This record gives sequence, C-alpha cells and structure tokens, in this order.
Amino acid sequence: MIVIAATIVGSAPSIAQPARPPAVAAGTAQIGGIVKSASDDKPLARARVVASSQALPQPRAAITGADGRYTLTDLPSGSYTVSATRTGFAPQAFGQGRDGGGRPIAVAGAQRVDNIDFALAPGGLIVGRILDEDGSPFAGAIVEALVTRSESGAETLVTISTGQTDDRGEFRLFGLAAGEYYVSAEDPAFRNISTPTGVQHYSPTYYPGTPAADQARRIVVSETGDPARVEFRLKLVPPSRVRGQLMAYNGKELLSGSVVMSPLSGEGVPTAPPDDISIKPDGRFVFGQVAPGNYEIRARGVTDTAGTALFAVFSTDVLGRDIGDIRMTLRPGAILAGTVTADIRRGTKPPPLTTLRVRAPFTDGNGFGDALTGSVQADGTFALRGVMKGAHQIVVDGLLAPWMLKSVSLHGSDITDVQIDLSEKQQVRDVRITISDESGVVRGTVENARNRPVPNATVLVFSSSPLFWLRTSRRLRSTYTDEEGRFIIPGLPPGEYLAIASLALDESDLGRRGRLESLLAQAMPFRLTADEATASVALRVTAPAATVRAVR
Repeated sequence: MIVIAATIVGSAPSIAQPARPPAVAAGTAQIGGIVKSASDDKPLARARVVASSQALPQPRAAITGADGRYTLTDLPSGSYTVSATRTGFAPQAFGQGRDGGGRPIAVAGAQRVDNIDFALAPGGLIVGRILDEDGSPFAGAIVEALVTRSESGAETLVTISTGQTDDRGEFRLFGLAAGEYYVSAEDPAFRNISTPTGVQHYSPTYYPGTPAADQARRIVVSETGDPARVEFRLKLVPPSRVRGQLMAYNGKELLSGSVVMSPLSGEGVPTAPPDDISIKPDGRFVFGQVAPGNYEIRARGVTDTAGTALFAVFSTDVLGRDIGDIRMTLRPGAILAGTVTADIRRGTKPPPLTTLRVRAPFTDGNGFGDALTGSVQADGTFALRGVMKGAHQIVVDGLLAPWMLKSVSLHGSDITDVQIDLSEKQQVRDVRITISDESGVVRGTVENARNRPVPNATVLVFSSSPLFWLRTSRRLRSTYTDEEGRFIIPGLPPGEYLAIASLALDESDLGRRGRLESLLAQAMPFRLTADEATASVALRVTAPAATVRAVR
C-alpha cells in the first residue's frame, strides 16, 4: 500500500468566500410627482420612473399608478437624475437639456421633494431597410437617429435612438419626439479594422445613401400619422490620408506654422474635422483618418521674429482615396487698425478698454484666419496685423451686458452688419468702433397647442433681410425657454426681425441659409424701433417644414 502524506506548516489556508453585494444605501428622503401625456394632459399609468445617483449602488425605480403618480422612497441624501419612460412615448429626463441630459435634484435627510412631474410626448418612429452595395438586405447594421446640437459654438451630433437591422435588413427606431433627424447606418465589422498601415475607422453611411456627412438629409418625425420610412444602401468608404507642404512666398524658412482641415459648411450633418494631424519643421503635413466630405485646408506660418502671419488656403474633396503633393504657398495677410469708443446712454460705467479685443473672423464663423493680435489699448486704439484673405466681419470680444457693439464705420461708411473683403497685404485703417450700454431686447413666451408653456424649446431670432444672414452677425440670435416657457434675448440693434420656436431647431440652424429660408413662412415678424426698444412676442411651438422629407 502506498501512503501519500502531506505536512501543513503554519496556519490553515483560507477558503475563498463569495463576494458580498454592496450594502444598500439607507435613507428616508422621497421624490414624487406625476407623469402625464403631453398631448392631452391625461395621467399615464404603468410609466417607469427611475432615479440615479452616486449615493445609490443601483438606480431606484417606481411605476406610476392609475392617476399617473409615483413616489421614490427611502432615498439617502444626494443628487439625483430622474427620468420617465413608457411604451409609445419619447423618454424624458427631468429638466432635460438640449444634450438629452437631465437637471440634478438635490435631496437631504428626510426631505420630500414633490412636483417632479413629466409630460411625455408621443413617440414617433423611423422605420426602413438597409441594403448592401449590391442591393441585397444587410443584416446586423447599426442604425442611429441623430440630431445636431451646438456646444460651445461648435456643432456636434447626439444619438437619440439606436437599432439593428434584422435578417431582412429592416430596422425600427422608436421613442422619438416630434422633430427632424438624420439617420446613419454602419457595418459593425468595419468600425475599427486592422490594416498594414494601422487601424482604420470607417465612416457611417447617411440617408439618402451618402458617406459624405454634409450631404445627409433630414427626416421628419411627427407624433401622429404613418412612421417615416427610409431605405438606402450601405457604402464602405475607407478614410483617407491627405499630405502636403507649406512654403513661404518669399522662400524664407518657416519659424512656426499651423494647419487645419475644416469641413465646408453644408446643409447636412456637421462633419468632424480630422484630429490625426502631424506637421514637420520643413512645413510638410499629414492628415490621417479623414472621413469623406468636402474640406478646406487653411494654413498659417511665420518667417520673421516680429510674428506677422502668412496664410494659404486649399479646397479638396475626399472620398476614400489618399491625396498627396498639395503645395500651399503662404502669403501676407491684411492689416486692420482703428479706435474703440464708448457711447454712454444710461450712465453705465464702461468696461476698461484694455479688457476688449477686436477680431475679424470669417463670415462663416471660422476664426482660423483671424489675426492673433487685436487687443485694445488704454487710449482705444487697436491693430490686427495679419488677417487672412477673404470675407470677414468685425466683432468685439469681452463685452458684458448691458454693453454691446453699436456700430463699425470705415471712411464714413457703416460696415457693422456687412462683410469686409480683405486681400493680401491690404492695409485698412481708420476703422471706428462704437460700443453702447443701450440695446434692444426681445422677451416672450412659448406655448403648445393647448396653451401650456413649453420648456427647453429653441427660440431663433433672425433678421428679415437675408443680407444679414452671416454666422457672425449680431442680428442672428438664439436661446432656450426656461421651465415656464419664457425667454429673453438682449443686445439686438433696431430692425425688422422674425422669431420662431421649435423643439426641432438648434443654434446651428442660424448658420444655414437654406434652413432660414424654409422658416420664413412660419416665423413671427416683429420690430425693434430704437436701441432701447423692447419687443414682446408670444410664440406657438411649431414643427418647421423639413428641407427634405423622407422617401415613402
């Protein structure tokens, strides 16, 4: 008999214990309210209300009763985000912002927070079919409904609903509030793929079947009627590399240089600029992972210690093929100089002039060609040395309410609301800028068809004259309504205006000429007769006519 013996020295080995679930946070606070239908104010039973917080290991949930009421109990102190959902309705977060996020609710101790109410809008649908490039149904495509939002002055895309195609290539995007959406589809196998040159990120295809985001078309979703239906073919277009070199017009060596590649403005989805950029001391540059689209390359360089900038611009279309050997010759910009004075009408102390800066951005809103100079001196003088060739508009940064730009004149002509075309080496002097503490204000309210206030609606105010439809214009303004449906827009000069309110609009629409044209028939006209005038307007929230409707 063989005996196997083992000797254990020291303490006995520990036995692994199953992980314990995190302790449930204890509390006595409550959050309550009611969930109704936004279309008829009837209570919604069986709606799910969910509260999320860092004070909880997992979200808390409650279901509304027949009267639409709910109560979330036993909550520990903390900050909560509360949302409500119900089949057939668009989901909603309390105090929902333009980015879809909610407003936090703070509770403490045994506090009960009431009136956290929701008015859920009926959810619309986008249905359709995605085809492969050969026309056969594409199964497994990722399909998204997207809206544009403006964040810190830049346009971005926000996903509202996501779905996947079945074996027939069909998809269904639901729970969409009435409005306008872009639809994109992509093959998940080509989101990130390995190639001999590295990882490539393929761009999605946008309705009506284009890989170029700026050519995408909007789709209208309504609360009633048949769902919007679309069909388009998925296209696999790889990203491109764009190469070139910067050279000074006088042959001097570059001391410094920079280059940007910006999508040319279209009526479609805002194209993300390429962020895979490299530039070498000899001026050679490379943009990698460039998505399909129409682009403009703008370059700036310096060849002397004084730091006067030289500029160049180049336009190109990108569609899945590498582009090389771009030669960009940097040339001198223009000089703008003048004075800033304050026109005191209401006795307000003017701002220190040295806190202000005069700029001359492109009228399309792109600030790359703007001079890096422009600070106002104590005596009110300023000089912009090196402004890129092109169409610009003069603006003043650093003004705080009630101060606003009143006028800009050049040799006696008013150029406040028009573009100024600058050329290479041009010197523009005697620019006279006046700021004032007196400006027009428009106040108002936004209501729905049942005369109820509409919170978080976009209000656009724009000049009735297309001559002033420049992205940098002081006559194009936007804001959002508060929880009582109220809004205020200060700083407007006298003139004829149009105002419109909608949940389907965004600040970015002010920069789209075609979009403003489509709003003319629905917008409400009003007038500001003087600098100190106040206009009051009562707007009805509307669903703007789409520039392009879905194919049914």
